[in-house]
Amino acid sequence: MFPDDESCLNYLIDIRWPTGYRCPACNQASTPWHESRNRLACPRCRHKVTVTADTIFEKTRTPLTTWLEAAWHVTTAKNGLSAKTLERTIGISYHVAWMMLQRFRVAMVSSERTKLSGTVEVDETFLGGEEHGGKRGRGADKDIVVIAVELNEGKGFGRTRMRHIPDASGASLLPFIRDSISPDATLITDAWKGYNQVGEDGYTREIKKASISRRISLSFTSLGSGLCKRGGRQYGGSLMSPKASRLR
Repeated sequence: MFPDDESCLNYLIDIRWPTGYRCPACNQASTPWHESRNRLACPRCRHKVTVTADTIFEKTRTPLTTWLEAAWHVTTAKNGLSAKTLERTIGISYHVAWMMLQRFRVAMVSSERTKLSGTVEVDETFLGGEEHGGKRGRGADKDIVVIAVELNEGKGFGRTRMRHIPDASGASLLPFIRDSISPDATLITDAWKGYNQVGEDGYTREIKKASISRRISLSFTSLGSGLCKRGGRQYGGSLMSPKASRLR
């Protein structure tokens, strides 16, 4: 579909200016001059604009053909796409593949997405393998990720939100809940005291014993797989970095 960078550039131009090019400086419609480095120049005021400005392709050294090929693989993969798989598939370095996937994920998050609503289950899980001889549970020295999942009526799960938090205290959990969940939602949590103050923000809280993580330590890959099953397949196969800070 895109044999060279020029065809990719023309495709991006058609997307950015579907009714024809209009200079962002003088706001006049015209046929721009094509210059080097993917720049367009207005023949009226001489203002120059880069076609890839304010996009995920801005200031990239990777050819546009590679970007659009990667976009096709990302959007057609049924179970998510890892950086390692993308590296092997289109013949790029792991670093570049990881960077591209991060930009794609940022672009795919809706800036106008609404907060979770209805019945929402909230819990934390711990990143890292099993350790022997140390503290266990919420006091363990491991990365903690708090997870919120919409529970659909009848059966199944809806949207998912996650955040890396420094600890499992109410001071860390409540900001995540306020940012991610509508105040009229019903929260399902365990009996952990960190959730005790959610009622002050208008949330209805129900306590149950079984929880998302079932209080076990999960490896990063297992966390992604588990969320894929429980959280509407939003993250399965796409969590590449072993650092929990990537979930912020």
